[in-house]
Amino acid sequence: MRFLHTSDWHLGRIFHGFHLLEDQRAALNQIITLARDYKVDALLVAGDIYDRAVPPTEAVNLLDETLRRLVMDLKLPVILIAGNHDNPDRLNFGR
Repeated sequence: MRFLHTSDWHLGRIFHGFHLLEDQRAALNQIITLARDYKVDALLVAGDIYDRAVPPTEAVNLLDETLRRLVMDLKLPVILIAGNHDNPDRLNFGR
């Protein structure tokens, strides 16, 4: 069984006033490409999916888009574990 193990996406992060969302989108696109090309059996995201407990709408939309592509398009199981920056209830939407 092949897993792709990631963590600390910190979606919605602002670094010194600069929004990182487009860079994060590019990184997530690379993860999707790796998952497809290596034919992994599941993707594991081990915490800190968001950068804060109440993420900005754009970060939530990016996660939703990424999960849709992984789960619906690639038929890939995704396991999300809440980290200290995450609100577990906010991650339950995809159950």
